[in-house]
Amino acid sequence: MFGTAVRQLGYAWSMMSGRRFRLRDVSALVDDLRTTLETFGSPGEGADDMLAGNDPELQEDLTKRRLRRTIKHAAAESPYYRRWFAEHGVDPASITPETIASIAPTPKSALRGMPSAFVSDLAKPALLAHTTGTTGTPTLVWFSAYEIELMSSMAALAQMLTGGVRAEHVWANAINSRSIAQVIAERSVTRTGAAFVHLGTVDPAAALDRLATPLHVPGKQPQITHLNLTASYLGALVQEAERGGWTARDFGLVEIWSGGEVLTDALRTRAEETFGATVMDGYSMTEIAPVTGQVCPDGHLHLPPDQGLVEVLDPVTLEPAAPGEIGTLVVTPFSTYRDTTLLLRYLTGDLVRALPEDEKPACRMAAIPATSRVLGRMSESGITTRDVLDLLQGEPALPLPTRYALDGTLLHVVAGKDDPALLSRLEERAHGLPLTGIVLAETPEDLPSPCHVRADLLEHSFERPVPPLIGAR
Repeated sequence: MFGTAVRQLGYAWSMMSGRRFRLRDVSALVDDLRTTLETFGSPGEGADDMLAGNDPELQEDLTKRRLRRTIKHAAAESPYYRRWFAEHGVDPASITPETIASIAPTPKSALRGMPSAFVSDLAKPALLAHTTGTTGTPTLVWFSAYEIELMSSMAALAQMLTGGVRAEHVWANAINSRSIAQVIAERSVTRTGAAFVHLGTVDPAAALDRLATPLHVPGKQPQITHLNLTASYLGALVQEAERGGWTARDFGLVEIWSGGEVLTDALRTRAEETFGATVMDGYSMTEIAPVTGQVCPDGHLHLPPDQGLVEVLDPVTLEPAAPGEIGTLVVTPFSTYRDTTLLLRYLTGDLVRALPEDEKPACRMAAIPATSRVLGRMSESGITTRDVLDLLQGEPALPLPTRYALDGTLLHVVAGKDDPALLSRLEERAHGLPLTGIVLAETPEDLPSPCHVRADLLEHSFERPVPPLIGAR
């Protein structure tokens, strides 16, 4: 007990000061929490205070400290920011959350073009992570052993405290193996005592077979209980399950985590009916790890302020977005967690809507800053990815994953066939969107421009999926 108290004090000191964590303290806290859960069944009152505090004044002070240290490290150690501060005559010590606009946002093209210029002179790089590159050339981000171990331990604490992950569970990852999320998930899940399965982004029929097949391993649930994947791959699984006659009774899933792409209410509802599991919507990005967000039941994206400074800026002026207006997420990961690739005011390109002044969250995460759910990208005519997906995924007759292309204000949609009734329904549902017409395409090759989704990042396998046995349900 005394050792646990000492470790909690060390953890709290790092959280308060913004200095580096002692990894042995954080790792031991994970073990202590796991032991407590296995012994008593619950973490105890106030245990979730380890993850975040709800005192606004305290949080404001912590943000100032963490930001000050982060800018100090970036300006002194990163070639890109060292040059930027020198050329623009900005004193790094003068920057506060109120004056952060003195630093120009960092475009994704800068990191993509010269990733080594963002690596700290003092770094000890251990792992190079790639983004998927669905919108262009992959972005490269270096991580140290400290970052990997810290983020894994923090994720394990969150999974046990708020995610309900327990030792008897089996977690499967069906995401691209180049992502840092794959490494963090494997380490964090196994730290909780749960089992981890590298499912991969394989043929949807093979994935369903793996999800339904009994595991027969001691101490674990008989089937995979948790699934982590992208929204488009979730759509592909739903489509294959409906086509193959699979039902919720075939699976043991409890929770499905979707991230990396826009998740619509229509797809979430359809997936929950198909798999009999709760579908959670999250937000993360390789470049801004460990900053992550979670969508609450009321449809707000909550982004905790502990691990990075999050801004919502007008996409054109890069000034703070007004309440109710669309802005792009701009993130500064704090150096308490990041010591290799250092980023200040990173332009994610992901659009959200700043909440109107009269829209106050009232959920259990109400104390955590929030925006709308991620809207994706925006066309020149003002149509967002979410606008299109809400329109199309609300029509069950369209194949999943959803594929489309905008040619100005003309929307081309992969429908598989010419269907006048379907077209009529879509045109009626599209009322109010700035579209001049909808064209049904038979195949993705018929679209005027390619439509890349993460479900396309399939990993080839010799595995041959087998159909469910008659009467097995």
